[in-house]
Order: sequence, then C-alpha cells, then structure tokens
Amino acid sequence: MKILVTGGFGNVGRSTVTACLEAGHEVTIFERMDALKHSGRGLAALLKGRWKGCRIVTGDIRSASDLNRALALVPGGPDAVIHLAAILPPASDRNEALAWDINVEGTKALIDACLRQEKKPRFILASSIATYGDRIDDYWISASDPLCPSDLYSRSKVACEGALRGSGLDFTILRLSYVVWSKWFPFDPLLFSMPLATKIEIVHTQDAGRAFASAAASQTVAGLTLDIGGGSSCRTTFRVYLDRIFILFGLGNSDFLPDDAFARGNFHCGWYRDSDEAEKLLGFRRKSLEDFYEEVRWEERFVRPAARIASVFIRPWLLAKSPLLREERRDRAGNNRARLQLSKSEKR
Repeated sequence: MKILVTGGFGNVGRSTVTACLEAGHEVTIFERMDALKHSGRGLAALLKGRWKGCRIVTGDIRSASDLNRALALVPGGPDAVIHLAAILPPASDRNEALAWDINVEGTKALIDACLRQEKKPRFILASSIATYGDRIDDYWISASDPLCPSDLYSRSKVACEGALRGSGLDFTILRLSYVVWSKWFPFDPLLFSMPLATKIEIVHTQDAGRAFASAAASQTVAGLTLDIGGGSSCRTTFRVYLDRIFILFGLGNSDFLPDDAFARGNFHCGWYRDSDEAEKLLGFRRKSLEDFYEEVRWEERFVRPAARIASVFIRPWLLAKSPLLREERRDRAGNNRARLQLSKSEKR
C-alpha cells in the first residue's frame, strides 16, 4: 500500500511510520518545515537508516496547495492517509486560536484534498480519550459513550471526528488512551493536571503505531471508531504510576507530592471497556505496562544515580511547579497582607 502520514515526526508519528514500513508499505511523510529543521539526531538517523525510502514533503496542513503537492507526489495517489498532525496540550492551551486552526481547519483542508483525488484514499484519524471528558468516577469507557470534551484540544478532536464522518470518505477513527514511551520526562507541565485517583490505561507508542498501520490496511474497520489502549496488562492509577516512574528516575516514591498539589477533577483518562475489541480487529499489542517500566529503567540507568544524590533539591523544585500550590501560596500571602493592613489601620 501507499500511505501518506501527516505529523510523522511526532512521538506516535515515528512509531506509525516505522510500523507501516515494517508492514511493507510505501510511506510519504507530510510535516511542517520547522519540524524537519529541528528533527534532532534521532530522527536524522532514522531518515538515513530505516526510513531511507520515505518521501518527505514539507508544508502547512492548512494549505490546499501544499496538500495537493504532497498527494501528487505519491505515484497514483495514496491508498490511505493517516492523519496525526495536531497541536497537543499543553501547547494547545497556550494558543487556543492556533490549535483550533491547525487541528480542525487543517483536518478539514486535508479531507477536502482527499476528496479532490480521483482515487479517494481511506482516512485514518487520530483522536483521543480526552473526548470523553472527566471520567474519574465513571472510569469504564466505551466508544459508544457520549462525548464530553472539556478543553480546546478535546473539542477540536470532536470537531475533526464530525467533519470526517460527514465527508463521504472511507474512514476509521482511533481514540488513543494515555500514550507512553521510554523517553517520557516526569516533569511534564501537565503532571499536576491529572487527579491522583485517575484510572489510566496506557498504550505504548509502538503499539499505537501498529494500530494505525493496521487500520490503514484493513477494510474490516471501515466506518468504525475504536478505543486504542493496552488492555488489562496496562491499567493502573496515576498515583501508582508516578510511584514507579519516580523510583526509576531515582527520586523515590511520589509521596513527597501531596494530594493538594494535584487537580481534583476536570481532566480525562480511564479504563477502556472495549479496547480488547480493537485488539481483535487490529492486532497491535506487543507491550505491557511492565515492559514500559523496564524501558524507562534502562533509559534512565545513567541518570538515576545522580538523581538520587540531587533528589533533595529536585523534590522541592518539582513541588513548587504545582499551579494549585502556587495559587494557594498567593492566596495565603494576599490574606496575610490584608490582615496586616487591617491591623495597621486599626492601630491608627
């Protein structure tokens, strides 16, 4: 098959391109120019090695001419398009207008470009568990559940799904759960946005890539929306997950971060009730949660000894990054100033 992958330089994008190539497909990657300029040594090695036969096309996902050019460079046109290009949190929260433009208008532009093709490609859309909204209490999730997006990113994904369903193209939508990879950094700005009691079902980036490659080649999933998670061997809670990750980074248990440092709700994630159905159709799973922990252990083997020594400084620094605790400190300082001013006025 001939497959066009948008956003192929991202985390899931790299896994998807690799999975497509391993399946024997011909791959064209559409990416923005600055992603190519700042690709780093890892991606440069891929382009010279396993990805050597890939076509790389740069452009703006919102540009009809750029998209037409990318599609035209695939001899005979692509059989499938895997659309991964998007602005994710926290970047989507910092510039909501741009994120909506890229995520929604870019998706619509790509759909229109596909519709202009003489041979209409199958369209595989990357969506997210975020579309289900806050499920901290009702944590078992199915693809048939009502959507309840709570932020710009999740609303944009709901809009993309709607545009694709109404397009007339042959499509499949994959709603990814919590995607992990071994280079995950535990100081992510979103760390404190997830309540500690949140149930999470991880999906390894490589498994996610295999799911997209399989969906592009399978007629049996046409018209379906599938929940993509790792299944029972990949389920945990956020607090337990943090404990394991911080230990692997040499920082010890996560109990130095109090409950008050984390959000109480208004996030997403949960356990997929129907992710096994997606596995039966796509056969993408190879990695468990323990596999991921082992990868992190190996990845951080040189960092861990130094982090253990520096943990006395790293722990308070990390704790200070909690926006909830910062707000609490500001409120406390403001109240103290108000009481001081009141005391001074009473003395007068």
